[in-house]
Amino acid sequence: MKKLRPKKTLKLAEQLHEQLLDWIISGTLKEGDKIPSESELCKSFSVSRPIVREALRKLQLEELVKTKKGIGTFVLHSSLGNLKPFASANDIAAILQSHEARMALETEASALAAIRRTTVQLKFIKDAFQNMQNDFNESNLSVPSDFEFHIGIARATNNEIFVTLLENLHFGLRKIMTITQSFSWENVRNQKQPDRIQQVLKEHQNILNAIEVQDPEAARIAMRYHISKVKQRLINIQSDKTRGDGLKIKGHSN
Repeated sequence: MKKLRPKKTLKLAEQLHEQLLDWIISGTLKEGDKIPSESELCKSFSVSRPIVREALRKLQLEELVKTKKGIGTFVLHSSLGNLKPFASANDIAAILQSHEARMALETEASALAAIRRTTVQLKFIKDAFQNMQNDFNESNLSVPSDFEFHIGIARATNNEIFVTLLENLHFGLRKIMTITQSFSWENVRNQKQPDRIQQVLKEHQNILNAIEVQDPEAARIAMRYHISKVKQRLINIQSDKTRGDGLKIKGHSN
């Protein structure tokens, strides 16, 4: 096993979490594999049990591992290995963290936007959605328009703090959008999920519709569903992906 490389900006538990995540991404630990025991991790990385437990709990919260009492902790998803060409373990850790923040931030922002949005702000959101449709119709990624859609909703809260907080998640948002859209197009092309892009558009359409008719609860539910599906698409990427396929899509960017 590798030794932890000290990083002054990270706590020991965060360093261990990143190392374990790297093992999952690299394929060192595959789906169904048992993670080394607490005592083994303590010995290998010269850390205490509380540090190990915190790192494992973080992986559990990210739904990447499951602990069976008295047996051990096992990897739930090996498909994260397909993200290696796109992002490092540190990047993916940041993406998963940003997802939790998005869930808390954007569900409430959608509800407030439904109540407070102006006609001009609604048009901005509609235009962003239309641009997404246009991009997808041309078989392109639509990361800028997708990002504008979500920022437009934050602006429609008429509370600049929501805008600032979402902009601070800029890296994680764009990275997630690029990765998930790339694999969505791949699933369309190989006929595994030919309606995947339409599903993505439908999720955005439901959010837009709720904001347009000013139904805050429907907007909150639609956004929560969308963000949940984003995470599902991220961690359940097809494991039989051929490396490089996703890079053939026009307009791909990081």
